[in-house]
Amino acid sequence: MAAYTVTKVRKELSADRTHRHIEGVCTTAGMHYTRAQVVASIDAGNTWRTSADGYEATIAKITFCPVGACMATPYIKTNPDSTRKDNLENLDPC
Repeated sequence: MAAYTVTKVRKELSADRTHRHIEGVCTTAGMHYTRAQVVASIDAGNTWRTSADGYEATIAKITFCPVGACMATPYIKTNPDSTRKDNLENLDPC
């Protein structure tokens, strides 16, 4: 199985235009992957992790965007309580 390291995140405006959510991620190799591609890769047994400022976290799949009634699916996350840059939502943009 493969392992991918994510260092940046790409966000997009939600369909209801109330927030920005994750569209995809960028890896140390400079490749961009959509949320759906990351989830399919996780389902195939691959490992995805963030890496920033010396912190790492495993990326997991969830069904929907965690913001209110947002129905963006599939979605990805790390520890939602983290305030460090290992939190997927806090990574620099790609």
